[in-house]
Amino acid sequence: MQRFKRRKYFNPDTTMERNTLMAQCYPKLKDYCREKHGLEFQVVDMRWGVRDEATDDHMTTELCMREIENCQRLSMGPNFVVFLGQKYGYRPIPTYVLSSELEMLRTELESQGMDVGLLDKWYKKDSNAVPPTSILQPISSILKNFNNKRIPKLQQEDQAIWWDTMVKMQKLFRKGAQSLYNSGKFDKDTMHNYFMSVTEREVINGILNVKNTKNHCLAYIRYINNINLQNLRKASLFLDIVNRSLDNEASKLLANLRDERLPDKIETTNLQRYTVEWIGREGLDPETHSEYLQHFITHFYRNIVKLVDRAMRKEDSSAQGQIITEILQHLHACNNSVRVNPTKTIIEQKLSYSDELPGSNPK
Repeated sequence: MQRFKRRKYFNPDTTMERNTLMAQCYPKLKDYCREKHGLEFQVVDMRWGVRDEATDDHMTTELCMREIENCQRLSMGPNFVVFLGQKYGYRPIPTYVLSSELEMLRTELESQGMDVGLLDKWYKKDSNAVPPTSILQPISSILKNFNNKRIPKLQQEDQAIWWDTMVKMQKLFRKGAQSLYNSGKFDKDTMHNYFMSVTEREVINGILNVKNTKNHCLAYIRYINNINLQNLRKASLFLDIVNRSLDNEASKLLANLRDERLPDKIETTNLQRYTVEWIGREGLDPETHSEYLQHFITHFYRNIVKLVDRAMRKEDSSAQGQIITEILQHLHACNNSVRVNPTKTIIEQKLSYSDELPGSNPK
């Protein structure tokens, strides 16, 4: 069976849409791909979570990038679907930094009177790498109880320490990178690397750096009107919130990605926009937004099917595809020629008959 793997990226603010696709759309797509083309339909959703070890080793982003590459390599049709809302998303600190670059950041920060002790503590230089690279150390190598599930209280304490530490290093990196960019020592891409979210990094690898988006990529953009900022707990699921206020920096970075670079790259036929209203305490709910959800999953299904069919037409017209088709036709003919009824073949019936002849071995 040929492999068809479709990767999709969804931010945490799209739980309602993900659940609806899981319940109502994926089973139909799986049946369609198998029955129409003999393909295996697979969904890879990075927001289903990663193992604790990946978090400990800061490998989450790298795993996401690797999965995109796998899907691009294995998929015959669509291999990347992005759904962007109004949340730019998680912005981790880098796992690997060129040692020369880290030294520039340290020097710049120290010149401004900043304490760089955290960077020295958490990043260790690998002199064997070419060029030399500084690596963010596993969390549990310093905070021993970060993964200690046997003592939840100690684990919670170390996890709280880590997230506080990460935010502090995040601020150091951004301040240093911005200063070096302003002085002309960093170019824009180098500076932006310290501000970028996992969302943007995935869209870059899944769409912006892809040559043929027409046959492989889809994008969905959803705007929510009148989000209730009085309910920060709910609003923070759909917006970037910092210090109990909207994170304007993240909003600008998202707008540049969602409203400029993405539409400029992907075909208009592969991009769909939705605008919905914030309703009640939950904001979004399957019952109050049923019409939107129905249109979304219908559009999603039709577009995935369109890209799968297009890929198969191209495959069937190739020399290799024609050979495979002929082989499958012969197998199908052989299967029909030996089939007597749904449960027994001619051979099975002959064996059964011979067992009943005089002198045959008893069953």
